[in-house]
Amino acid sequence: MKVFIVSHKKFDFPGEKVFVPLKVGNSNVAISPEFEQDCQGENISYLNPSFCELTAAYWIWKNAHDDIIGLAHYRRYFSSKSNALQVKGKNIASSAELEKRLKNADILVAKPRNYFITSIKSHYIHAHHDSDYTQLRDEIAQQHPDYLADFDHVMGGTKISLYNMFVCKKSLIDEYFSWLFPVLFALEKKIQYEDYDAYQKRVFGFMAERLFNVWLHHQRDRLKIKYLPVVNIDGENLLLKGIGLLKRHFWGNK
Repeated sequence: MKVFIVSHKKFDFPGEKVFVPLKVGNSNVAISPEFEQDCQGENISYLNPSFCELTAAYWIWKNAHDDIIGLAHYRRYFSSKSNALQVKGKNIASSAELEKRLKNADILVAKPRNYFITSIKSHYIHAHHDSDYTQLRDEIAQQHPDYLADFDHVMGGTKISLYNMFVCKKSLIDEYFSWLFPVLFALEKKIQYEDYDAYQKRVFGFMAERLFNVWLHHQRDRLKIKYLPVVNIDGENLLLKGIGLLKRHFWGNK
């Protein structure tokens, strides 16, 4: 097993060897004494400003060869009630705990966030460009019409698993990436994201968070999906996030 920790900078990474820092982008910064880089081997590192952690995901798809593969973030990990493994004083799931969880599951992903007052579709078009949403749905209809009902179901609901985090067999996540990246590469040629601000340029990372849920929903009858809570080791101001959601939903602030 290897769980790659996506980061663009130096940070406090888990001490277990299973957790491998994976630097995104092509800077010369050494983020850890030992780390991988998504700009080596077959890669799309140059797309990091718009693809976010997906440049790491692509690198994992094309260059990693371990039986079990995971992706987490330098600030976000699957959490644990045990204090067997900590980062910055926060409990995170150890490799032993992840392996135990996988005995009764095919894939581990982030526990869904419930937006309660708004659908995933409404949340997206209020926070981002609604034309991007339209093009995303059109691309699914074109490339994967058998997933369109799953797309509409997920987007019409209020719950979504975020952060593109996972732990599973490499062969399984390869299936997903083979499905995902052709959709994103097609959209990358159609959407004029170069004119967006730095936040909105992350459009393909935002889209992938939604698409992961669509793919999982389509696979729900054949896969045992285990949802695990996620901890932000720097802390998270849920009140501010809630206020931001209300501003976007009711006043159109983006």
